[in-house]
Amino acid sequence: MTKKSFPPLNSIVRQTYILAYKEDTRLLELALQEESFTPVVLRPEYSSNELSYSRTIRCLLNHNSAWQKAASSKDFTLVMEADFVPCKNFGRLPIPFDPDKHDGRAWAFLYAGGARVFTRHPDGSLQGHAACPVAYLIPPKVGQWLTEYTQEELVRHGDLTQYSLWDTQFQWQLMGKGAICFMPWRHYGEHGGISNPEHKTAGIGIAKRIPLLACLGFGANHHADVLWSSLKFLPPYAQGSRLKFLRTRAEAKLIGWLKLFTGRVVQRINVPTMSQCLRLYTVCLLRLCTFY
Repeated sequence: MTKKSFPPLNSIVRQTYILAYKEDTRLLELALQEESFTPVVLRPEYSSNELSYSRTIRCLLNHNSAWQKAASSKDFTLVMEADFVPCKNFGRLPIPFDPDKHDGRAWAFLYAGGARVFTRHPDGSLQGHAACPVAYLIPPKVGQWLTEYTQEELVRHGDLTQYSLWDTQFQWQLMGKGAICFMPWRHYGEHGGISNPEHKTAGIGIAKRIPLLACLGFGANHHADVLWSSLKFLPPYAQGSRLKFLRTRAEAKLIGWLKLFTGRVVQRINVPTMSQCLRLYTVCLLRLCTFY
């Protein structure tokens, strides 16, 4: 669906960070090395005070450690959480936007939870909004804006022991600074982890908005609705079971189609005309039409 062939991911990324705490990252590191990346694992050493913070706030602090490094770089930085599982040929997949445009303000989700499209650019790239920064690509300027956002959010949030929605809200703050967010045509990998219990307690996710899914046991966690290709290895949530993996993937694709048919994939930020809206919905329909 792109009119221009964008460069492959491994041709523009100069530093890659895996954000972990106690997770085993060996499979992810090996998978990235096979795709010509040189991953560095960032494991925080929390103080006794920081251990009292909510999981979401500690997650923000870990992301911020990568953002600080990205801000001081001269090239694009790839950041991913430890439970990300990349697709095969991950490094050779085209980045979601033209790196020669947008004056260093463009960045992209490579895995986009709850994605909504704002517009489709003439070159085929999709601008939009998502949550869940499981895997994303940022230039130095956006890295700097994100470090500023961290300090603003910590002050704004107040009680750091309480649940934070920063991972849903941070993109809006970036937009206010001038950043342009792009969506992947298809996800570059899968969110392979088990749901954060804080999310369940807070009642976050598609199951809250569509109660029938919760009744059927669906929507407890977020996963890719459609992938570029098969995955490099079995996600942790499968617990070694191919059957459980296939069930979860089927569930994710079902939720993707439900979002499409309930009108939850296009965000009318610029109040597009009906014909523009229909074209965006057509694009979103076409992206779901694949086996993976």
